[in-house]
Amino acid sequence: MPLAYVGVFLCMMLGAILWSVGWAVASGLLAILLYHARNLYHLNKWLNSDDSQAELPDAQGVWGRVFDRIAQLQVKHFKSEQELTASILRIQKSANALREGVVTIDDSGALEWWNISARKMLGLNKKQDRGAPLLHLLREPDFFAYYQQADFRQPIAVRSPVNPDQLLEIAITEFAKGDNLLIVRDITDSQNLENMRRDFISNVSHELRTPLTAIQGYLEIFQLHHPELDIHIQKSHLRMLAQTHRMTNLVQDLLVLSRLEDTINVSDVAYNDIEPLLKEVLDEGQISAQKLNKQLTITMHVESQKSVMGVKVEILSALTNLVANAVKYTHSGGHINITWHETDDGLCCTVTDDGIGIGQEHLSRLTESFYRVDPSRSSASGGTGLGLAIVKRIMLRHNGSLKISSKENQGSRFICIFPHQNIW
Repeated sequence: MPLAYVGVFLCMMLGAILWSVGWAVASGLLAILLYHARNLYHLNKWLNSDDSQAELPDAQGVWGRVFDRIAQLQVKHFKSEQELTASILRIQKSANALREGVVTIDDSGALEWWNISARKMLGLNKKQDRGAPLLHLLREPDFFAYYQQADFRQPIAVRSPVNPDQLLEIAITEFAKGDNLLIVRDITDSQNLENMRRDFISNVSHELRTPLTAIQGYLEIFQLHHPELDIHIQKSHLRMLAQTHRMTNLVQDLLVLSRLEDTINVSDVAYNDIEPLLKEVLDEGQISAQKLNKQLTITMHVESQKSVMGVKVEILSALTNLVANAVKYTHSGGHINITWHETDDGLCCTVTDDGIGIGQEHLSRLTESFYRVDPSRSSASGGTGLGLAIVKRIMLRHNGSLKISSKENQGSRFICIFPHQNIW
């Protein structure tokens, strides 16, 4: 029988002996309150104890069940805590096994945790750097602007603060409200290979240009000064001359791509009046149509007088490539329209044609170098497969973008979008 009931019984007996029902009830209630107060006191003492191994007090009745439930929850919590700790340790061990660096940043921009690879690549010290601002570690102006802008759709390349010869690629992903995860990758070797590839293409292109020029010159001399040559030989010379022109165009495009991979010279950046620039593009398109013996209607519409900031020769090259592409794949009698206008995205140059169009399955790969929708068709038209790759590279250098839409036998639309504010 619980002690509380015994106490109440004794108090009520005392009240009965004293011939007072009120005293009996009051004595019973007092006994109950003392019982609960005693158990609350022991529970509070246990809760405030610094000893994590302290045991819950013994009790009977409802308090006994309360203490038993608390003990069960305590055991369950302890097991959950052990499982969570083990999971965290496994995750940390897995992260430490990665070759990529992993760094967690809290909502204030301070360093929370990093794996072994990040420690080596960034020179992090657990005692000194934990809780320190990320921008105190990576102080490059480009990274500072990148982090402050908070546009992490694309990664950024920075020099390692430990080894200036090591190039790191940093990608930032938000994994909780305000908390960020940094993935750091060593791209030194891949960047060196890319530089070697670029230098190789540039050097080979330069070396090829000289013999191609000589071959082309001799073939043209034979055509002009030796009309007595056999008709079959003349046809062979014409084929060789056409292929020499094609190779020369390819080498020229490779050299353009190589130059576009260098950093923009700030002195070449200026505000460009668009109307005379588009007039030049239109004239080049008409010349291209004449060379291909095509009767095309090429029109120009300037709907905005705003200028575009950038490198004039590059912008001209991009738009000329688009119009030349439209001329190649538009049948004689077709129409090409060049429009300069403004949208919410920025200043746009749209080149629209009613030519043969492009299948939907090819649109995503059109800007890849040397990609051809139809190799035989591109070769016949003298294309190198680099025109749209050049346009895309130029637009990226101007912080812009290239959008393409097309349907077979219904024409194509190419839109160059220049943002309202270019960052150089």
